[in-house]
Amino acid sequence: MMAEYPGALDSIIRETVQQKGGIDIDGDARASLAIRAGMLTELFEVGGEGLPHLNPGLSVERQIEAWLDAGAVADARRLLAHALPPRHAMWWALLALVEAHGRVPYPDKVVEAFTGVRDFLLNPSEEARRACHDLAEAADASSAGGAIGYAAFLSCGSMAPPDCPPVLPKAHLCGHLCGVAVYLASVQFDPIHYKEHNAQFVRLGLRVARGELALPDQPARAAELPAAAPELVREVARADRASAHRASF
Repeated sequence: MMAEYPGALDSIIRETVQQKGGIDIDGDARASLAIRAGMLTELFEVGGEGLPHLNPGLSVERQIEAWLDAGAVADARRLLAHALPPRHAMWWALLALVEAHGRVPYPDKVVEAFTGVRDFLLNPSEEARRACHDLAEAADASSAGGAIGYAAFLSCGSMAPPDCPPVLPKAHLCGHLCGVAVYLASVQFDPIHYKEHNAQFVRLGLRVARGELALPDQPARAAELPAAAPELVREVARADRASAHRASF
């Protein structure tokens, strides 16, 4: 059953999702943390750091925490990106990208892609979704704007031109690209210490999944994003440092 939005999904997306078997972009983020990690680790290659600490029977949330504790940050990020429903994954990636932009500004075309994805999250219409494709192309497919823009385009609906029969994306592509966007945000923030920032962004994503950082639900909140995101990430960083300090005693 499709979720209701203040700006409801338009008829084209509803028809594609409900009648053609497409992706529901919302879903239950909290429930996604409770499923077995082994159901998702088949979608990506677990790295050398994470493999010794992989327990397919653990919940997604517990496996992510185990990987973070072991320093296998890349695998924790990949698992969370594949677990989150698309709309939550895009919101997480956008928060990370805006934080990175506050530290080291992105080019205008990349920022325009971020804005397009923000607009799509606020009003997930077919027009906004296809606009994200064009913004991703303009930003460069290999850039952070390309990653998040294509993630939005592949989050639901058809990949084919509007006048062609629907061609549906694979369900994991949006999450995969959101994970790439979070990685790129970590590198943009600090190329030398990117792993530390990547871990902070993963913990930020866990807060999104737990409902502690609600998704934007009305256009008036759009203007809050650039101002709010840096403080949210700093809050997560402070919590991480406090946890590490307690563990040292």
